[in-house]
Amino acid sequence: MSVPLPATGDPPPAKLCDAQDLVLAHLCFRRLYALAPEAVRHADPGDRARIASIGKNVSLVDDALHHHHRLEDAMLWDTVEGRRPACAIHVELMKRHHAQVALLLDEMPALLEAWQTGPGPTTSAPLASTLDEISRVLGDHLTAEEEHIVPVIEEVMTAKEWEEFGDVAQKSYARSQIFLFYGLILDLMSPQERESFAKEVPLPIKILYALVGRRQYERIMNDLRAGA
Repeated sequence: MSVPLPATGDPPPAKLCDAQDLVLAHLCFRRLYALAPEAVRHADPGDRARIASIGKNVSLVDDALHHHHRLEDAMLWDTVEGRRPACAIHVELMKRHHAQVALLLDEMPALLEAWQTGPGPTTSAPLASTLDEISRVLGDHLTAEEEHIVPVIEEVMTAKEWEEFGDVAQKSYARSQIFLFYGLILDLMSPQERESFAKEVPLPIKILYALVGRRQYERIMNDLRAGA
């Protein structure tokens, strides 16, 4: 991730919060949308149970992405632009990207229904192609957000405000979505990073993940890794 450098002689802007957990969420979405198209392409049309399971889990990821973008639209853009007016051009780009992704996500329920009802090349190909396009558009969006928005969030939002944003996000996701992202973040981290990250995770989530969440996470990833 690149961060704009200050003008020569100027001190670097002070960071009021650490928004790198947003980058972790981006890593998860990148990984999931890299796996999903291939899971669809490689699914055996005769294995209706696997197709139903893949479809359910792709919908889970789609819903999480839709929700993630709606939260940003509702809680971030006005704050960022209001406190850093020079960032308005980047905020507008974020909104356009979100609209592009939303249009693609709106196509997904019908494509998934067609594939699950009549699995085969004529239904899997358009579904996989749309997932590829989501991955492409989303990848460009996340890169731009990490370059132009995340550094500004860290400079204009307090640690308390960022924590409140995280609390709203956590409370509004389904438990299976929380388990999916928690498990994926852990798997993407080094042992040292996992140890540090675990200190920030509420104890109830860690207990639930150990009891039931890890198995749910592994089942979802087993479906999505089917084409890897």
